[in-house]
Amino acid sequence: MFEKLVRMQHFGLPTRLLDVTRNALVALYFATEPSPRGSKQCDGMVTAFAIPQELEKYYDSDSVSCIANLANMTSEEKAKIYQLTESLIGQPEDERIDKFNKNDVIKRLLQFVRAEKPYFQPIMKPIDLFVPYYVHPKMSNRRILAQSGAFIVYGIDPSQSRKIIIPDKIEETCFTVPQKAKKPIRDALENLGINESTLYPEIDKAAAWIKDHYTNL
Repeated sequence: MFEKLVRMQHFGLPTRLLDVTRNALVALYFATEPSPRGSKQCDGMVTAFAIPQELEKYYDSDSVSCIANLANMTSEEKAKIYQLTESLIGQPEDERIDKFNKNDVIKRLLQFVRAEKPYFQPIMKPIDLFVPYYVHPKMSNRRILAQSGAFIVYGIDPSQSRKIIIPDKIEETCFTVPQKAKKPIRDALENLGINESTLYPEIDKAAAWIKDHYTNL
């Protein structure tokens, strides 16, 4: 399911994935994207994520599979998971996990997970469906390779509850890129080989870059 979400993200469909990059220069490239014609020019922003080791996973992780398969659940079912998690807070951990995994809505989620991982055991912890994970993707996508890409996959949003506490969080630090600095930074990135042609290896993107780069020479 995670790979399906990656493909959906690639073609512009909304998912629970956030594209990130391990290369700060690539992040700068996207932060210096010019504003659309006719709209007000604005500053860009680079967001740095501090990832706790416990939240770093690979694409085939069981934890990632559980969150990715939330995409198969309806809004009503996800609301039930939210309510179920809140109702079990304060109970002994073994009892909480047992009741959680025996609930009908979790059994349905387990069916989706077991469709791709038949060995998966019904010992899912309630909090695992609310935690965001930084995911190393499968290195089979040319765009992901070119952009040093990865993803943060988000679970159910716990922000509306005072009871659900996430033990480990991804801290964010934002850096503003002034609008006036966008073009000089883009020019510097071009000199370093960071441009549309290299970040988007598809032939149509490369052709667009060549056309824009050489038309006025």
